[in-house]
Amino acid sequence: MPTARRDFSRARIRTRIEAAILRHSPEHPAVEARKREVIGAMRGTVVELGPGPGTNMPYYADDVQLVAVEPNPGMHPHLREAAAAHDVDIDIRTIHGEDVAVEDHSADAVVGTLLLCGVDDPDQVLAQVRRILRPGGTYFFFEHVVGPPGSLLRGVQKVVKAPHRWFANGCEVDRDTATTLRRAGFADLDITELDGGLGMGWTRAWILGTATA
Repeated sequence: MPTARRDFSRARIRTRIEAAILRHSPEHPAVEARKREVIGAMRGTVVELGPGPGTNMPYYADDVQLVAVEPNPGMHPHLREAAAAHDVDIDIRTIHGEDVAVEDHSADAVVGTLLLCGVDDPDQVLAQVRRILRPGGTYFFFEHVVGPPGSLLRGVQKVVKAPHRWFANGCEVDRDTATTLRRAGFADLDITELDGGLGMGWTRAWILGTATA
């Protein structure tokens, strides 16, 4: 049976809080540099999955045609504002990442940042990424992930998992996303592990990188 998709219209207050946090959180220097390098080099048709309030809009080149797949309509006003501020040609679609209504091999690149922690089926989302990317196309990702085995961080994640999921609109704080990416079947995969620092609390374990279709 298909997985039931979340109804974000029932989480309006949480959506406002989430949008405010994402819009005003400073970017880690290492993540900002990689976004400028990879997202800034993208051209043609780019699909961003779960763009939220538009955190990545400053990195897109002005000749990109961006398809923004954002199932939470509460994010759309912020997303439009960010796109307008950075002259991004954007087409917003209110669909889930598991059901991307984009033609096969039609995207030159795909972007997903802080995405796979919050979707219902990360394997299906990555299958959609592979389907819509043209051969040789790039998927850029940045995710917070589960802490190392036996670490204090992983122990804390177990404690806060349930309240974090409620507060952050379904975000799973302890997903082993690196393993999910490795089994997705990309032609090439480059993963960098980062420590976001104490200020990120139980979401301080990060991965970022690129996958090639």
